[in-house]
Amino acid sequence: MLKKLFLYFILLVLLQQHAVAQEAPDYTQVYHPVINQAELLIVDGKYEEALQAYHEAFEAVPSPFARDYYNAAICALLLQERKKTFNYLEELVQKGVSLEYLERQPVLDSLRATRHWRKFAKKYPKRRRKYDEKLNQELRADLDELYARDQYFRQAKGGWRVHGDTIRQIEKANVQKLLGWVEEYGYPGEDLIGVADTLEQLPRFSIVISRQTKARKGHDFTEVLTQAVQQGRIAPQPAAYLLDQQAGRNKYGSRAYVKVNCTKCADDEELGKLGDYMVMKISEEEQEQIDKRREKIGLEPLEQYKYKVRHSANDKRFKLNYTWSVMHYVVPSKEAARVLLEGLTMK
Repeated sequence: MLKKLFLYFILLVLLQQHAVAQEAPDYTQVYHPVINQAELLIVDGKYEEALQAYHEAFEAVPSPFARDYYNAAICALLLQERKKTFNYLEELVQKGVSLEYLERQPVLDSLRATRHWRKFAKKYPKRRRKYDEKLNQELRADLDELYARDQYFRQAKGGWRVHGDTIRQIEKANVQKLLGWVEEYGYPGEDLIGVADTLEQLPRFSIVISRQTKARKGHDFTEVLTQAVQQGRIAPQPAAYLLDQQAGRNKYGSRAYVKVNCTKCADDEELGKLGDYMVMKISEEEQEQIDKRREKIGLEPLEQYKYKVRHSANDKRFKLNYTWSVMHYVVPSKEAARVLLEGLTMK
């Protein structure tokens, strides 16, 4: 009898684990690779195929990302599929994107004189209240406080020179607070704390993670971030950036390009390529390793990432790049420019 009960218990546990697995898809497998295909189709101007890819990705997970809803909405707009456009805009509102933000987007100008937009705007306050009700506002405020604590003594008179010890203590305390909330709530993603009225690329609390560099023997957030990506709590691009910040190098290739600005180099023919997109010189083996790391967290190969970043420089309608995609250097002299260029290539 005890043996039967034990077997029954084991079977029940296995069924529960299977149910959890069914309810919690791995975003690095079923979502982000499809989103990458959608974005590549956008770059190629194949908006109908891109929209279908977005639909497939959204169907595969319980909670898509706001940025992807936005790009899907623009695809639908360009295809003149107005119903789908507003469906995706409504999803953005549920994520916390404000009406004011959407009204500032030039690509949506053609909609604002329509009755559909007036209806959308009229319903916005109700949808916003619904968003506010499900948002963990207390946690969001606590997380924002981490940023305020981080900045306070850095901005005070004397900065790090005077308050270095205090700043270190605050950083350590901030890490413990963040880890505690991750343990209690899971990583604070869009569904938990929203997107702060805009399509923010990194919430302000992320500074706690970026401070913890390997060089300063900080806390390693690799496991936290990779698990959060798999669970759909953070997109792989910002996760890659934070991992690179922690490592102190372009381990995941989050910095796709480099631009060098030198005001004293304009009359130098040798430095004529300044202002163009350049990349850090790396070997084929290094690029292969970067691509392997990127694949593990659901990212596209580095060359495809570069392809999208270059496209974004000319097509502002979609959100395909990030503030960190291009690293900008300002150099004071021709000599400094030449030294910097030794490690760069036009490839």
